[in-house]
Amino acid sequence: MFKNRTKIALLCATLPLGFLLAGCSGASDMGIGNAGVHDVVAGNWTAAKEDFNEDYSSHPQHPIAVFNMGTAYHHDGNIDKADSMFGEAVERGRDTRPPITLEPQGAGLTVTEHACNRLHRDNKLDANCGDQIVAVMTPPPAPIAEPAPAPEAEATVVPAPKQDRH
Repeated sequence: MFKNRTKIALLCATLPLGFLLAGCSGASDMGIGNAGVHDVVAGNWTAAKEDFNEDYSSHPQHPIAVFNMGTAYHHDGNIDKADSMFGEAVERGRDTRPPITLEPQGAGLTVTEHACNRLHRDNKLDANCGDQIVAVMTPPPAPIAEPAPAPEAEATVVPAPKQDRH
């Protein structure tokens, strides 16, 4: 009977620890971007950029970290660098739905959809967004007609002035 109590005590001690570890295994992934988003809401872009940089340094392949770096570059006015990051997020974020977002389209969209919306607002197209650039075929220029020959100058006769008889 003592053996059963030991097993039960051991089970009761290790089971909560197992749940804790199981819950933490994916938690590092879920917190990406959250602190920075809260900083943006508070109006503290300096702190948000620091959080976004930290997330990107720790997880450079994570689509949320890449997207958030794009928003930081965009906020600073570096549109080309921002659009480059959004293009990268388009490729990586197909299956990632951020738990919170400040994007106008709201929650429920994937990182890819948010990044495509950002690129479109900057008038940029990306094939991974389903954008197709249509080559506009312009007709060849019409042959230039030779100008009509200029009429030859005709001699004009100036009549002699009339004399006044008075």
